[in-house]
Amino acid sequence: MVKPRDASSLLLLRDNPHSGKLEVLMVKRSSRSAFAGGMHVFPGGELEEGDCDPEWERLCRKPLPGEVEKICADGTTRAKALGLMVAGIRELFEEAGILLALRDSGGSACRSGEEQALYREWRAKLHGGEAGFREMVRNLGLRPSLDRLVYFAHWITPEISPIRYDTRFFLAPMPPGQDPDHDRSETTASLWIEPAEALRQGAEGKLFLLPPTMANLYALADFSSLRQALRAAREREVPTILPRFDT
Repeated sequence: MVKPRDASSLLLLRDNPHSGKLEVLMVKRSSRSAFAGGMHVFPGGELEEGDCDPEWERLCRKPLPGEVEKICADGTTRAKALGLMVAGIRELFEEAGILLALRDSGGSACRSGEEQALYREWRAKLHGGEAGFREMVRNLGLRPSLDRLVYFAHWITPEISPIRYDTRFFLAPMPPGQDPDHDRSETTASLWIEPAEALRQGAEGKLFLLPPTMANLYALADFSSLRQALRAAREREVPTILPRFDT
């Protein structure tokens, strides 16, 4: 049996600026990917060793009260819980180009064209292995916004799978002044979509969705707005789901 790797995924939400309806950001994984190739998923990826460094406690904005405790309810350490939150923000930036962080001064990141060009340079360095996310945060005077993340779901890939992940899913609001930009390597497309519409397109074969993705879309479809989704998620219990198959 393959041991699952820890991973984090971020469901970035917004109210559509025209219709006002809740939308979630999805990216399409490259068909060359060993896991979920060609699938539409939420931005995310594996937990890296550097994500759990104690220095993140100082570098990040503190999580909302109770969120870390919810992650730790199954015995997860506080260091790993914070690391999973950091990983979600890092992966969102690497895969979708959205930086969920504030400057040390308190202002939003990525607002000016000059800033956006600088962040694109750092993103290229991260993809090329020339720098780490923590190095970027330090150099640019950023504070990753752990206080914007709300723990939402926990899925473990079935034991029969050759590649397995132990994935925590978080909700977060879309930060102002930014636009998604898939990385054209791991992800080849991105779209904002209403959860119910994503499920409809999945049923019609227009989008290919994994079971955890579908389950999270079904849960989001119950909400009419970003505010309602975040409020309900904060009150939601998060069970660990490990699908099993009869043989």
